[in-house]
Amino acid sequence: MKKTFLATLLTLSSFSTLAQVPRCDININNELHLKDNVVSVYQQGEPKVVIDQNNQLFINGEKVDLNQMQQQAVKSYREKVSLYVPKAKDIADQGVELANEVIDDVSESFKDPDAFDNLKKAMDDFYSDVESRYYNDGEWVLKKDAISEAIANWKADSAAAMQRFNGEFFSSAFAVLSEKMKADGSVNLSELQNQLIDLKNKVETKLQSQSVELQKEATDYCVDLQGIAKDEEALHQQIPELKNYEVFVI
Repeated sequence: MKKTFLATLLTLSSFSTLAQVPRCDININNELHLKDNVVSVYQQGEPKVVIDQNNQLFINGEKVDLNQMQQQAVKSYREKVSLYVPKAKDIADQGVELANEVIDDVSESFKDPDAFDNLKKAMDDFYSDVESRYYNDGEWVLKKDAISEAIANWKADSAAAMQRFNGEFFSSAFAVLSEKMKADGSVNLSELQNQLIDLKNKVETKLQSQSVELQKEATDYCVDLQGIAKDEEALHQQIPELKNYEVFVI
């Protein structure tokens, strides 16, 4: 696919910026896990910090006694992480939905709603594979340097996505147009080529014209993560025992 984290991420799933490298001045310094609204910070493969659903804080398995102000800071941090980290998937999902809407529109023009089902499945499979780097079985895992690595991989992932899109799109469109021409009595290869080019241009125009909102949401998502980073810095000032477990760094 209001899916790209983290796009990254998943903003990765947005067709709107396939040719553009995103900018987000934030990084992951320690591995973060989020599942069932429980936030965990990992080091060397082990959970060192855990904030449970009751906003209790544990460091190295030991519960930390908190005063009222500290409790509120922990609660606010956990709630924001639980809210904003999964938004990456929402943005990515919207990117997939946008592509499917365009595909459905083209299918309707062919009067064949199933004409591009293979393309839909190919794109869903591709983005499921990208998403699995960060999200699996209800758990988000943001590893060290996850955002910078996601951005570094952006061009390769985008190129692969577009290559698959184009391959499946032209294969399906060629088949549909060929059958249509056969039904009309003949196949004109020159006309077929022109129709394919026109169709490709139509799809690209629709994707671009409808992608502005997704680009805005991707930018807003980065701002949300930067807000979490500032909250985390304030949290560590109130609870110095957390200073070696920072996750979001601007």
